[in-house]
Parts: sequence; C-alpha cells; structure tokens
Amino acid sequence: MHYIDIHTHSNPRPDIPSLVDVSGREDCCFDYEYFSVGIHPKSIGEDWQSQLSKIEQLAQKPSFGGVGECGLDKFADRPRDLQEKVFVEQLLLAQRIAKPVIIHCVRLYTDVLRLLKKVRFGNPVVFHGYNGNPDITAQLLKLPNTYFSYSAATLAMPGTSGAKSLPMIPAERLLTETDCEQGADLSGVVETIAKIKNLDSDILRQTIYENFMRLMKRL
Repeated sequence: MHYIDIHTHSNPRPDIPSLVDVSGREDCCFDYEYFSVGIHPKSIGEDWQSQLSKIEQLAQKPSFGGVGECGLDKFADRPRDLQEKVFVEQLLLAQRIAKPVIIHCVRLYTDVLRLLKKVRFGNPVVFHGYNGNPDITAQLLKLPNTYFSYSAATLAMPGTSGAKSLPMIPAERLLTETDCEQGADLSGVVETIAKIKNLDSDILRQTIYENFMRLMKRL
C-alpha cells in the first residue's frame, strides 16, 4: 500500500507515486511518472503568453498530470488583475485538455472560488498546502471535484484555518504532499490526519492513494 505525494518540487522517492512540479525548470527531461507545469502567481512574466504556450506543448506528454501550481497570492508583487487573468487562462487550458489544476492560494480563497465558478470549471481541483477556513471549505466542498492536500508543514500548527477545516473534509477528498520539504514524513502526515478524523490510518492511506490514482486517471 503506497503513500502518495500530490505536489513536490523535488525528485520523488521511487516507492511513492508523486506529481512533480517542474515549472520553470530548464534542466528537466520530464521523465517522471507524473509531472505538472504551471505559472505560479509570483512567477508571472511579461511573456506569460509564451509560458502558457509551453504548458500546452508539455501537456502532450503522456506523463503530464496537471496544470499548476497556479492561482492567487495576496502577497505576490504581481498586480491582482494580472494574477486573475493568468489564472483564468490556465483554468481554460486545463478545461481544454481535460486535466486537473493544482492551486496555490494565499488569503484569496473567495476569489479563487469566484473564478472557478466564473469559468464553470468542471475538472478536478487540488488545493495544495490547504489552509482555508471552515466557511470557505464548506463552499468548496459543494464543487464536485475539489480535493484538499495537506503536508507536515500545514499540520504542524493545529490552530491554523486549514487544520480547523480538516475534520469536515471527507477522506475521499484528501491528499498528501511534501511540497518543498524533501524527505518529509508522509506516514506521519497520514497518521496525524487519521487521528484528527478518528479513522484507521491504513484505510485512510488506501483512500488517499485511490484519490491520487483517480486524478491521474489510473483507476
């Protein structure tokens, strides 16, 4: 039974199915089992249309697993209207190629939800490093294909919004990640989630694995 890593910037362990974010990497040969590419809200360049075209080209590779990370960040130095425009264009691209989006969101969950509804986005949505409060979580759960990913970092502080939201998220909507923490303890993440939700950790691990494989269309 596998652990999974829905979002990492590091080379994955061979025994852990992983979606590797290779955005901005020129040295990558894209030979990972699954990889994603997106325009991070902090990395929007003047040539963002070219960045978008490159994503569409890479999406033709069999191991392409999703668009992202992309989204909105309250503390990014890019103008908000530009962030929204580039995010919407990536949503539309993901719609066209029938792939999930991996969303980076900092303090702008309401705006992300608004844009998802605006484009009527129907593909799977993964909020990586989830830290939304219970109110926004309840709204996001109304969308049929929304998943919420937790890492050791997002679970380290029990008082955060994301930690408070965890009890209300069904296991069928949960994922795990390491993000930038190479070698992070995914087993500890699963154990912590299982304890908070009063679930058997082995059953939870299998459910999360099935969630991942469904997103990658392997189930």
